[in-house]
Amino acid sequence: MMLETTPWNPADHLDSEEMILAYLEAVFEEGDPELVALALNNIARARGRHPALDLSPGADIGALIRAMKSLGLELTAKAA
Repeated sequence: MMLETTPWNPADHLDSEEMILAYLEAVFEEGDPELVALALNNIARARGRHPALDLSPGADIGALIRAMKSLGLELTAKAA
């Protein structure tokens, strides 16, 4: 018997501000620039932005801040 699978899309599960913020916080804790870019694109898709941001993994901090502002998010810092 063959196992049937379906693709998993994180944007399908980002259905509240709390989920989006928890997701983004976890991604920033990881510290991987590629993962941050991917997460922001997933958030854009979850919010119905088509096409998504197309934020590249090598984007500079200015591009990151602009992308977050376009999603209604703000970059802040806290003590680790």
